[in-house]
Amino acid sequence: MVKTAGELATRLGGTLYGNPATPVHGVAGADTAGSGEATFLLDEFADRLGMVQADLVLMAHLPDDRRGKNILVVDNPKLAATALIQMFVPPIEYPAGVHPTAVVDPTAVVDPSATVLPYAVIGPQATIGARTIIHPHVTVGAQVAVAEDCEIYAGAVLHERTQIGARSVVRANAVIGGEGFGFATNEGRHTRVPQIGRVRLGEDVEVGACTTIDNATFGETAVGRGTKIDNLVHLGHNVRVGEDCFLIAQVGVAGSTVIGNHVVLAGQTGVTGHITIADHVTCGGKTGVVGSIKESGTYVGFPARPHRQWGRIEGVLNHLPELYKRVKKLEKALAERDA
Repeated sequence: MVKTAGELATRLGGTLYGNPATPVHGVAGADTAGSGEATFLLDEFADRLGMVQADLVLMAHLPDDRRGKNILVVDNPKLAATALIQMFVPPIEYPAGVHPTAVVDPTAVVDPSATVLPYAVIGPQATIGARTIIHPHVTVGAQVAVAEDCEIYAGAVLHERTQIGARSVVRANAVIGGEGFGFATNEGRHTRVPQIGRVRLGEDVEVGACTTIDNATFGETAVGRGTKIDNLVHLGHNVRVGEDCFLIAQVGVAGSTVIGNHVVLAGQTGVTGHITIADHVTCGGKTGVVGSIKESGTYVGFPARPHRQWGRIEGVLNHLPELYKRVKKLEKALAERDA
């Protein structure tokens, strides 16, 4: 497929500065794009424009010196580049229907427009919505409901009673709705408490590879609309995550914690159980959240502290060796004076 820069400007609703007849046949990253390709450049990297070899560069603002390049000014270059990727590298299309090697329980309902690929298993009373794709070796348990336009990648397991909202994605080997980690202890012996709840993912949720979301003891473990969960994340039983959150790799959230909307938990953040995190909270990498966070803002460190407070503490800690020496000298001077 080849499009001109002018055609792409019209398609993306942007303003082109340069030659509208320039042919574009693909899209690539700013450091690798070459002749005939488009790329995007965020404002903070605008000074690198001279190093970009692409024939079309998407930017939010026209630079003072465009270096003779074709610049397409759009409101959100990254989002516009996403549209280009979908245009030049469209997703693989799978034919609707159930592959002969798939195992579908007679009581399950699979929409005729859905795709069930080889060796997938669809359990009793499960429902698969319109245009949803179930990849090979996926296990869909009893009474699971997967809505329309979802994609469940190879090896994922959706345990019984799980509900997946429309347009959601579950990536390879994720486990949704596995038994929650609940035990009663008596005289040093642990007895499992049956976890009879479910997991419910809202619409437009993404769950990364090898992520696990446990079902609830009672009620549900819930993830709100639009939330994106990275690989290797764990959510314990009865956790509730709000809308449009980011949970980055190796985040762990203990049971019964409630996370608000637009929360970002950066990589390896650990969150204790039975607490609440307010809306619009960002936790930096490796943050340890051991108590409720009631106000929006950025938190870092262990235990989690507001970023400015953490910075002041770290600044003092950096001077501890020097301060220790000064204290020892003062102690010695006082001891000699009083001798």
